[in-house]
Amino acid sequence: MTTLFNQKLWRMPVALAFLATCSYATAETGNTNITLIEMGDLHGTLVSHAAVLKNPDGTERYSTSAGGLARLKTVVDGIREDNPDSVLLSCGDLTHGSAETLFTVGDAMMVAMNKFKIDVFTPGNWDFGYGPAVFRNRFTSFGPKPALPPNIQVMADYIDCSNSDCTEVNGIVKANFPSVAVNLYNAAPIPAPLIGSRVLEPYRIIERDGVKIAVIGITASIVPQQADVFNIGLRFTQGVEELPEIIELVKADGADLIVVQSELGMSQNIRIAQSFKDIDVMYSAHTHEVTTGALIADADAVTRTDPAIPLSGSDINRLARGATIVVETNRDMYVGRLDLKMGGDKIVNFDWQAIPVDESVDENKEMLDLVASIEEDFIAGEDGEVKRHTFLPGAFCTPGCGAEGERGHQLVDDLDTVVGRTGPDTLLLRHHVLEDTLNNFLADAILSISDGVVAGSNVNDWTGVDLSMSNGFRFGNAVLPDSNITLRDLYTWFPIGPAVNVGDFSGQAIEKSLNEILGAVFDRNPFLQRGGWYLGLANTTQKIDLDNRPFSSSGGRIVETTIGGAALDGSKRYVFASCYAHGDAVDRVCRTGGGANHMFFELADADDYTSLITLVPPAVPPNPAAPVKRIAPFKYVHPVHMLRRYLDDFPTVTETEFGVGRIETVDSTQAGNPPAPAPVPAPDPTFVQPPQGAGPEFFSGSIGHDH
Repeated sequence: MTTLFNQKLWRMPVALAFLATCSYATAETGNTNITLIEMGDLHGTLVSHAAVLKNPDGTERYSTSAGGLARLKTVVDGIREDNPDSVLLSCGDLTHGSAETLFTVGDAMMVAMNKFKIDVFTPGNWDFGYGPAVFRNRFTSFGPKPALPPNIQVMADYIDCSNSDCTEVNGIVKANFPSVAVNLYNAAPIPAPLIGSRVLEPYRIIERDGVKIAVIGITASIVPQQADVFNIGLRFTQGVEELPEIIELVKADGADLIVVQSELGMSQNIRIAQSFKDIDVMYSAHTHEVTTGALIADADAVTRTDPAIPLSGSDINRLARGATIVVETNRDMYVGRLDLKMGGDKIVNFDWQAIPVDESVDENKEMLDLVASIEEDFIAGEDGEVKRHTFLPGAFCTPGCGAEGERGHQLVDDLDTVVGRTGPDTLLLRHHVLEDTLNNFLADAILSISDGVVAGSNVNDWTGVDLSMSNGFRFGNAVLPDSNITLRDLYTWFPIGPAVNVGDFSGQAIEKSLNEILGAVFDRNPFLQRGGWYLGLANTTQKIDLDNRPFSSSGGRIVETTIGGAALDGSKRYVFASCYAHGDAVDRVCRTGGGANHMFFELADADDYTSLITLVPPAVPPNPAAPVKRIAPFKYVHPVHMLRRYLDDFPTVTETEFGVGRIETVDSTQAGNPPAPAPVPAPDPTFVQPPQGAGPEFFSGSIGHDH
């Protein structure tokens, strides 16, 4: 077989690459050619941005203008021009991750995405982040369409479909494409007759050139571990238990090609691919990993193909015996193209490209104009005005909420406002599982501002803040060395609406929480991994053992923790400031529970991030029995407020101040370190990720080659 794309095409302008693939249409008589297009984890990103891209050889390169929906549309349209029967699949976190989506509960993204003509979509965990009413009105084709609570209605009203071709249901812009998931069910307080039924279709069958393609969806199973407001009336399973039945159903429906698109993350999806011979293609999302060479997974091995080399005979034989092709892309920076050569209901060969969406790709004019119209309310533009936007979290509603003066977090500034700068050697990007400069900077900024407020408050006998953490999100735009940091960047780093709060915690509770989070990142059972990223730490250092201390050990993976330069004392109480997820229990800060004396930071003027910050106690909920309660003040301090105040005082972010080194991996079996508490069995040799964690890892040397 002649490979569809060679190494040089990866570097060619996209239009030329498309022309070069036309030879594929003249494949051997008797075979059918199917093209699948993949977009994943777009995270509400409408406009182009700086990025770090992966080369096929595993090296990295900087792009000053990558991604954005206009470039993404050019690539998708080019593939469709090459093969008009292409199938466009999308999986994972579409409507969350930017200021534009935060302040419109995802509507800003949906107006544009409805132009892509997606064939099948599977939602990710963050698509539930605005609450079940928004999710049901946007993505469900059957079942209840609940009215929006008044706090959500305020945000939904920013987008008006009356003069456009988008469609609204109860004020929410509805997806014009089908959504599928086998593992999402109705639960109380949904009316009893619906409890236990599916919220979405489990699969769709699409026919192309006589081939029936079944697309089965698995949505993120971690939603119940997030804020309660995400999943009221919803029940999630892992999805694996449903697959045998669903696979038999699609086979009975005549499916020739079975595709599973899953938001469980790469390590879980590889395990599923290894376990089900009937799955032909596993389209993975959630952990933002880039398979520049497709993976081939079966019960015996996981190997990586090389885009520059034709498939080996052994790989072709593995496909014939039921091996699964596993692919993934990363946000809006890549579009996946998978060309399959089908012989009946068998894949006899394939070619995969992760097409980089960089500055070499022209922007689609129609999409560029549409995005500009959406952005108009968020940037000053020619009229010099920015529309006021409000975020009122789903957990943040009491009688009268939504009225002027009770509208939570305000956006009144241009998203392109420059708020800081990086040093000449400083990259800000969350692309390391354990620690990076960006996470350290975020945690330090929160610590610095909150410490000043607490130290001057004379509250609870606190003299300051001992530690802070930043959430371990994996998304967010890169800021390259020697570049401006904008307000837009800050919102991609903190694209949720948390308050910042403070409380005191025992050292024992803090260490327990950190061990649990590490376990969720590095558990050797991929189905026990949650999220995939560790937290940023301020005024805190750690030594951890990833090889000799499994999370199941009594002592956990943490060998040593210091706070303020002294060893963590389990009996001591520490003042801890970080993000509070609206809807969480009142004893929580960030992902740590069991605290006391909780206070919230409040702005004197919600329109002015520089106004006086004071500490206020939690609000008393009018209905303590309600599943979700408002306990933060209306004028709550958002992490972006603290980042801006910090950058006002220290406008340049450098490696010298925030570089890695706070977390050290050690071998606890070596002299001088505490011993491992229990023997550890050898890792499963077929398992790709620990010791690397749950992502992202670029698959260039982590797994075997057979070429």
